[in-house]
Amino acid sequence: MKNLYPKISNVKRSNKVINILNIISIVISIILIIINYLINKEILWSLICILGIIYVWITTIYSIKKNVNIGSHVIIQVICISALVLGIDYIISYKGWSLKIAIPIILIVANVTMLLLTIVSHKRYYKYALNQIKIFIITAIILLIPVIKLIKFNILYMILAIIALISLILAFTLCGRDLISEIKKNFHI
Repeated sequence: MKNLYPKISNVKRSNKVINILNIISIVISIILIIINYLINKEILWSLICILGIIYVWITTIYSIKKNVNIGSHVIIQVICISALVLGIDYIISYKGWSLKIAIPIILIVANVTMLLLTIVSHKRYYKYALNQIKIFIITAIILLIPVIKLIKFNILYMILAIIALISLILAFTLCGRDLISEIKKNFHI
């Protein structure tokens, strides 16, 4: 016989598990800092591990939320992974690889992902196209980095600019009217 009611998870047990995992994460972080201090004070590798733990928690908490579409996950991953690689780059004496290589690659993947989601999602293009615009805005901000001469303009930035522009044009081509009405609705225009 089919169950007519949805299976409801035990909230108390879920909260208990999350609290236990939170405590474990804090204890692991403290142990890593102590080990790092005792073994090698010059390289702060424990901070890289702690950034990884924080990243996992942000991703997990965001993923647990219901009714969040894939496009929103892509955006939060872009922000979190970019912050993670910037933090790692800074901890290991800032060599600039995060801005020169990692973040452009992250944004290229995000733009392509959003483009594919926009193309594949039948009848609901605008839902992902709106996230495509958000990714484009993040990309445009990152593309300012070589313009203000924080780093040298490289081939990855050129590829990123081309892919972002193609993605934006395709998003407007596929669902221009729906997208404009959605923008008006979201920004109360």
